[in-house]
Amino acid sequence: MATLRAQSQPGDSDSPDPASPSGAARELRNYRLDRRIGQDELAIIYRATHLTLDRPVLVSVLRRTDWVSSSRFQLAARLAAHLTHPNLLPVIDAGHDDHIGHYLVTPYLDTRSLQDVLANGALDPVQALRIATQLASVLDYLHAQNVVHRDVQPANILITLQGTVYLTNLSLAASPDTPDLSSIDDTDYRTPYTAPEQTLRTGQPTPASDLYSLGAVIYHMLSGDPPPPTGAPPSLALRDEALAAADRVIQRLMAAQPSHRYSSAGQAIAALRQALRPQIDAATVDMEESRWEPIAEWLENPLETVLGSMIDADFVTRSRIRADTLHRVDAVRRLLDRWSRQSWMRRRELGHVIEPEQIISYNLYFYELRVAYETRTMPQSRFSVHRGGALAPAHEAGVWDAPVPDVPPFETHGPETLVIPGSQRVVGCPECSAAGRIPCRTCSGSGTVMRTRKVKEPDGSARIEQFTEECPTCRGYAREECENCEGTGQLLEEKVFDWSRHARAYFNEDDLSGLHKPTLQAKALRVFEGPISLREGHWYQVAPLKEMIEEAQRYCKEDTRIIAAELTIRGVPVTEVDYRFRGQPRTLAFIGFDNTLRGDSTLYDVERLTLYAIILIMAIILVAILILR
Repeated sequence: MATLRAQSQPGDSDSPDPASPSGAARELRNYRLDRRIGQDELAIIYRATHLTLDRPVLVSVLRRTDWVSSSRFQLAARLAAHLTHPNLLPVIDAGHDDHIGHYLVTPYLDTRSLQDVLANGALDPVQALRIATQLASVLDYLHAQNVVHRDVQPANILITLQGTVYLTNLSLAASPDTPDLSSIDDTDYRTPYTAPEQTLRTGQPTPASDLYSLGAVIYHMLSGDPPPPTGAPPSLALRDEALAAADRVIQRLMAAQPSHRYSSAGQAIAALRQALRPQIDAATVDMEESRWEPIAEWLENPLETVLGSMIDADFVTRSRIRADTLHRVDAVRRLLDRWSRQSWMRRRELGHVIEPEQIISYNLYFYELRVAYETRTMPQSRFSVHRGGALAPAHEAGVWDAPVPDVPPFETHGPETLVIPGSQRVVGCPECSAAGRIPCRTCSGSGTVMRTRKVKEPDGSARIEQFTEECPTCRGYAREECENCEGTGQLLEEKVFDWSRHARAYFNEDDLSGLHKPTLQAKALRVFEGPISLREGHWYQVAPLKEMIEEAQRYCKEDTRIIAAELTIRGVPVTEVDYRFRGQPRTLAFIGFDNTLRGDSTLYDVERLTLYAIILIMAIILVAILILR
């Protein structure tokens, strides 16, 4: 949960702190509550540890008992659990505990709220644009899912060190299953970022109210001050004439009439990007957007935003320079004409035949995750004969603390039985009750055995006679050596486990819809390779990586853990051109640094190929006729 505004309501009460010294529980199912790190309007927030995955998380525990607070808390958990977007803070788990009540679990991320960031003043326009772009993306996603956030404000926007933005706190969101919040006083939840028409009591919420809030947040980022509670905010041009064009975008977003605002957040960001092109050009040494085609756009991959300097800097720089070159006025047309002239099969003057409608450049990435697993089975007791000698006292190690053979983590190692240090102890043999001897099994402890023999009578008849004799096993002593302890009366008990290792590989990729995958793979270059820790939160901020890591973790069992992971990322630059050919929408793509072109049949001179095919067929028929004559 993000930080919410603290508002009290009559009848509300706080639940006990489960992580306090007096609390009755420090563990919540599969989580250990480590320490309390904050509190918001609805919840107490703890830093905690996922016990199975040994991964840090945040656990928010509902601290208020009224029906409205409980409904809002569960709404936030339910919506976040069902919605998936790279810029929406995900919910890992949620539920109800008999001791502490309702709770929800989110990833532990190293973030600051935008509210804290803005405490230092206005942001650089390019930085503000990056934040607004990600915020707009998640808002358009929510609106497509029939969800209106209704509480977009800097306090509910988190930013990582790498610049990734997370929108949080869906507790006031409007959706098809939103509970009745009409009992809430609107004035308690209005902020300078709230649209004037928005109310929790009546009316139908619309995406336009979120667009107003988006404009208010952008205004705060560019001006350094929150917008006034009522009325239009002062023009940004009074602060900086270079922001006059951006001010017009904000004024439209914050229009008093919802119908006067942009139709989507994405449309507003496109206008804002155009308004800030001078600032973008000044801040970017490898891209001069002022020289681009108006229909050209560069899309930054979330991976580049999250990992930043971890990605090969030369690759990113070259791909941006490549995009800058292709985005220049008429650059795509000239490249297509040059491609056309390289083969008679290609459509002539292709650059002048097609009508480009949009040019988009970006980087695509392929991911390979190698994971080393180690299995340590539950300890079992093993017994052997103890032949004397005292055992040095030692603390028994846990099964995962026991030393194992020093082998490379990704090397496959078959099951091997190992002893847990400190688990050895001498016990009396249960078979002989530590006496070393047991009743003779041959004579049943009597010392003699019954025998029979045939005796011949004087009259020539025979009879069977029974007699006793000394037991040949125990020699009449009635007891024999215990085979279990070999007569020592003592056994050495030690705990053992089976240890083994093996590795698995997982593969994923960015969305390749409509692109030629073999060409992408052939042109991809390695941009990152090395060991990673799956406990670090930033890996979970990139959707394809998150999917791979979660799949790798699902393979873990109670006796199997991940001990090492290696990640390889390969990247390839792509420029897509949406165009019209004879009135029909088409798409082509330049792939790789050599701009390999891939598209459909419109790239080739089908009419000429057809004509040549007809001529060839007629020639074959003519030759066949001459031969038959």
